[in-house]
Amino acid sequence: MKFSNITMLIVPFLLLAGCDEKTTVEENPPVVEQVITQPEKLTPEQELEKLQKEAEENDISAQLKLGLIYLNGGGVEKNIVKGLDLLEKSANSGNAEAQLKLAKIYLKGIEENGLMKIPENISKAVEFYRAAAEQGVSEAQFFLAEMYYKADGIYKIDELAFKWYEKSASQGHIESQFRLGWMYKHGEGIEKNLVSAAKWYQKASDQGDDEATTILGTMYYSGEGVPKDAVKSIELFQKAAVKGFSMAQIRLAVACYQGEVVYKDKISAYAWANLAAARGDEYAPRFRGIIEKELTKAEIIEAQKLSANWKLGDNLLTSNNNNSSNIVQTNHQPTQQKYGTAIIVSKDGHALTNHHVVNGCNEIKIAGRDGVAKLITSDSANDIALLQLPNNNDNFAKINPEPNKLRQGEDVIVFGYPLNSVLSSGGNLTFGTVSALSGLGNNTNQIQITAPIQPGSSGSPVMDKKGDIVGIVSMKLDDTKMAKATGQIGQTINFAVNGQTVKTFLDTNNVPYKTGGGFFSMEKNNADIAEEAKKWTVLVECWK
Repeated sequence: MKFSNITMLIVPFLLLAGCDEKTTVEENPPVVEQVITQPEKLTPEQELEKLQKEAEENDISAQLKLGLIYLNGGGVEKNIVKGLDLLEKSANSGNAEAQLKLAKIYLKGIEENGLMKIPENISKAVEFYRAAAEQGVSEAQFFLAEMYYKADGIYKIDELAFKWYEKSASQGHIESQFRLGWMYKHGEGIEKNLVSAAKWYQKASDQGDDEATTILGTMYYSGEGVPKDAVKSIELFQKAAVKGFSMAQIRLAVACYQGEVVYKDKISAYAWANLAAARGDEYAPRFRGIIEKELTKAEIIEAQKLSANWKLGDNLLTSNNNNSSNIVQTNHQPTQQKYGTAIIVSKDGHALTNHHVVNGCNEIKIAGRDGVAKLITSDSANDIALLQLPNNNDNFAKINPEPNKLRQGEDVIVFGYPLNSVLSSGGNLTFGTVSALSGLGNNTNQIQITAPIQPGSSGSPVMDKKGDIVGIVSMKLDDTKMAKATGQIGQTINFAVNGQTVKTFLDTNNVPYKTGGGFFSMEKNNADIAEEAKKWTVLVECWK
């Protein structure tokens, strides 16, 4: 029932309620002025007194705040012992923030005026890190894992380190994601698995970890855990190099010198090596010396000028190469290679699609719109990508606020642009149910749906009956491969990135999305859902 219909029912009821003959209403009732008084602002002394009272009444938040005040001497005489006592009371009552703070204190101790006021206590540090970690605090999980991994005052136990890194990494902790990639790559604490290593390095890279980006680049270059792709490896090296990461800069220097994937450019090679050397790369000075022997004096001066004028974010250009990307060689004009669907999720023009839709594209275009879309970031492991469209948008999707409450058997609706050259250019609506709450290989970041999908459906919104997003179409089971493997063809076995993964991805990338739900939220008919979805779904074209 629409809100207007509800209003029509409520208004007559209110009129009837006012028809009591005994009730009289003055024609001109007196105006009563309501004076709203603001609560009087407390002085710092009163604030402190209030906090002390709350702490004495075992308010764990007040105990934490007051403890930190005494530790730092903020408004009271500094008293480390009293501050520590208050923190311990809060922590022992289950305050995870207090537990984390205490763990850090006991790990290093507190020194003042050259004297140790609170000595280091590794066993207590581990105790409080574990307490906070068990409450799901990703930072505590990471530090506890670090202590087990580095044998920081305790025995080195790689298996326990892996356990806590994994819990922390699954919550998006970037350093834990990097460490998991390392452990999988080297077989520490877990059986060596290069595919899983690449997955976690990719996650850390997507969040801006330059070392993860560079290591992932070397894996693409040699084909470790990912398809061998020299072009992709150079793109990754460049991504980290322009941010000033020396390991990536020296790898770009080698690539420019060899000229196997990028334009052969010894001047740029020298300049990248020079930058890497300035940042302490041990190999860079020797490699720079090798290049220098093959350059003229004028070329060396140009290379030195390039590196001297370089600033963060810049790619190096020489007088011999005016290509603005200075990266992958191309000998053809871009053509449309593939297409999919994207969901606009913010007024600022942020849109979601699949990683595989936009991966490797030279240009990303939106059908019916001028300009090109920018790929902000992508997550290959979860097959999701964030785009910035060339224009803002007044219409955008709403995300289901409680994706974890999605139930097996619920009805879902998919709207997208499958087989765009064959089917309607105005979009296509299909219906189905949630057949499983996990995806292929028990992947808990996916759901399985029965709604039919076709090429071009990738990136389409999976909606509930209110029109809120509960997933993003990702893939369908390959009928040919299934027929070869089982002798049967699967019936509408399709998969989507689940709503929780979508929300986490948006939160991680600080996208200002809106959620659905609310008191007046209600189910809509299919025609209304299609009409709304058409306003905030777009056809994405990948040009190479």
